Amino acid sequence: MEHHQQWVPLQVEAPFYTNGTVTNKTEHLWMVLHGYGQLADHFMRRFDILNTDRHHVVGCQGLSRFYLDKQYQKVGASWMTKLDREADIRHQQEYLSNVFENRLSELGDQKDHLKFNYLAFSQGGATLLRWLKYYKPKVDNLILWAADMPKEFTLDDYSFLSPDSTVFIVLGDRDPFRTFIDIKKQKELLNSLNCNSKFINFDGGHHVRRDVLEECVKHFDDKF
Repeated sequence: MEHHQQWVPLQVEAPFYTNGTVTNKTEHLWMVLHGYGQLADHFMRRFDILNTDRHHVVGCQGLSRFYLDKQYQKVGASWMTKLDREADIRHQQEYLSNVFENRLSELGDQKDHLKFNYLAFSQGGATLLRWLKYYKPKVDNLILWAADMPKEFTLDDYSFLSPDSTVFIVLGDRDPFRTFIDIKKQKELLNSLNCNSKFINFDGGHHVRRDVLEECVKHFDDKF
């Protein structure tokens, strides 16, 4: 028997997390995306090096959640799979756009004076890049950590970057997933972008290391 896939529209709610509230001292807005099997509120702990008065960090979470262990205790999230890929991408874009616009509304006129920073780890990298291409927000600083680029992207797809943007690609030299990343292609991309860029290789594995993150942040905020 042949089966036919059909779809119905849904209106759902999805969470995001922040490291505090917006204040009149806020100078930086961060959108951060976790990797496969992580949760946003756990991933946010990596950013405790930042001054919460000046840095407002927004942790976005993959829309699919699942159990990580056989005891059904640990929960993780994923941004997408190969199944119904295009639908997942649309849902991601709508979710990230709504989160971003929620924060802009909270910031009011203050948003005109902010630095807009984005960091994505592992699986979150392709998700973030597709959204940046789709929404085209202001990008002051972009950090792609242990992340591969969307295979469908060409150089023109990075037009959301400006000459004033800074891009960091960060990768641990003992990252077990390093072999899945086309490092040569990433370095070629950095050399081709019309903005400030740097490839950072550190001694470590598949994780966001606080001291390496500090070095990245110092490039655009020496008082973080």
